[in-house]
Amino acid sequence: MANFSEDAIREAAYYIWKNGDKKYDCGMDNWNAAINQLRAQNAAAVLKQAQMFGTNKNNQNNIIRAASLLKKTSVR
Repeated sequence: MANFSEDAIREAAYYIWKNGDKKYDCGMDNWNAAINQLRAQNAAAVLKQAQMFGTNKNNQNNIIRAASLLKKTSVR
């Protein structure tokens, strides 16, 4: 799983807040949504890379890893 910097999470959470209903009491919800968004973006990038380079064993592992990231994203 990718580790995201606090700055990256904070920026994503800000844009979620800015584009949402701007409730002041949903900071943790926005923070968690930002982490999920970053995970989904990372998983999509891994899948795209796997598609670009075929289906050898290493890329199959990337697909499995991306699927795992997406699964974790949808649970939160």
